[in-house]
Amino acid sequence: MAELLERKNMTDPSQHGWTVDYLIRRTDGEQLHVEVRCWERAYESARRARNESALAAIAERGEGAALVAAERAESPAIRGAVMISLWFDPADGG
Repeated sequence: MAELLERKNMTDPSQHGWTVDYLIRRTDGEQLHVEVRCWERAYESARRARNESALAAIAERGEGAALVAAERAESPAIRGAVMISLWFDPADGG
């Protein structure tokens, strides 16, 4: 399983939601960044839809989703630098 090395809150004070950048080491030893964003509208959409999996992921600031995405991505050793961006979207029930 991928390992979290660093977490940075990148949220701008004027933002209606949050942004977190994760530095992750994959099981192959390679490191990459995963940026996770959630807007207030996405949270409200997930809450209204009773989307429990989205609400759980939002509550942990997308950390678990970031770890999974990092492992699924092509290896930076093969692909080069890898940056993953995950967004919680209100159009998809959160």
